[in-house]
Amino acid sequence: MRRREFLKAVTGFGLGAPFLFGQSGCATVVTPPDPVTGLSLYCIAGDVTDTSALIWLRAAPGSRVALQYWGDPRFANLETTQSFPVDAAADSTAKISLDGLQPATRYYYRAAVSGKTPGPIGSFLTAPRPDDAAKVTFCFSGDTRESYKPFTVMSAVLAQRPDFFLHLGDTIYADRNGSARQLAEFWAKYRANREDDATQYCFERTGVYVVWDDHEVEDNFLPGDVLAPIGWRAFLDYWPVRCPESEPRRIYRSFRWGRAVELFLLDTRQYRDLKSGTMLGETQKAWLFDRLASSTATFKFVATSVTMAGGGSDRWDGFPKERAQILHYINDKKLRGVYFLSADMHYAAITRIPKSGGLKDITAGPLAAPLNRITNGTLRRYEYFLAENFNFVKITVDPTSDPNNALVEFIDQDNQVFHRAKLSAG
Repeated sequence: MRRREFLKAVTGFGLGAPFLFGQSGCATVVTPPDPVTGLSLYCIAGDVTDTSALIWLRAAPGSRVALQYWGDPRFANLETTQSFPVDAAADSTAKISLDGLQPATRYYYRAAVSGKTPGPIGSFLTAPRPDDAAKVTFCFSGDTRESYKPFTVMSAVLAQRPDFFLHLGDTIYADRNGSARQLAEFWAKYRANREDDATQYCFERTGVYVVWDDHEVEDNFLPGDVLAPIGWRAFLDYWPVRCPESEPRRIYRSFRWGRAVELFLLDTRQYRDLKSGTMLGETQKAWLFDRLASSTATFKFVATSVTMAGGGSDRWDGFPKERAQILHYINDKKLRGVYFLSADMHYAAITRIPKSGGLKDITAGPLAAPLNRITNGTLRRYEYFLAENFNFVKITVDPTSDPNNALVEFIDQDNQVFHRAKLSAG
């Protein structure tokens, strides 16, 4: 079944979707399963390592589903997982782990609901081994607001053929266009965003890493917010995030991509404590320090959903002592190749972080949300600034041809590069 035909079968109304309204007035998207495949949304491969990937899917209530996967486009050596039931308590979604994979290999996969025709074929690339001198290319950005659909910028992301895509939060806007208050309403927000044609097509063909920010719950929320547990649960229901069994809500984690790159994904929301002045909490901060110090990757990209400088008290400016601790640690340990990646501000920028010894923050976005017309882009801290388009950043590191530099490209929704820069490993 073709992609557009699949979406038509899913919604029953072409690319649109029927709505019901919950008690809070939030529009609830009804997403019936395709009668042929039993699936109601495309699969997503996430938290990919050199030997594993976590596959997310949604299917008909009460169904069982297995994954068929293979590392050769000719369907050679096809393997099938055992079948698993979808979770009624998680909106009929499931997450299935593929393990024992080969590094630096493009895998193809599809979901097979019991008694149905297997669904569309997706693919992802496994990471190279930590000591491999492999070229790594990835894209990142943030901020996807439902009322700005279609998310055509995701077609530009796919056209860049990244090894993976990093979504830095505000993956939904639960508090806009009808505020979600109940779990089912949060789920509906995810379904509405996920049903976007370009988004599904992109996620079908590349691995995804994701963190959350505030709009997965509500604007500038703190951990004590009454909606926070509901928003956190819906986020984990709808993204392929691999949490430790002993810490089922922990999403800070790291991923190694060959000799060139290591990603450090921070949770800048769940552990905030205004009284003690921490955004990360002591445990996460100690983890970050330990992992940065022990990393042998040429480039260490620290993904923080909020910017390191500017933007007010909801961002790192509101936690200056902890920010200073992090910056001093990096400089005192003489760690090289550390760069911060951020979103949230709805502009594209390269920022020289004040009083940091030359450390920089690369900010992308929005993918699809209001542009920031307020921030003064002429401030001295900005090495580059633009707030005129939907955008993402593509980063390329090639240990063979240019081992000590990373290429940064800012790309708009028309797939045009509008700024380039180089980052030095020092």
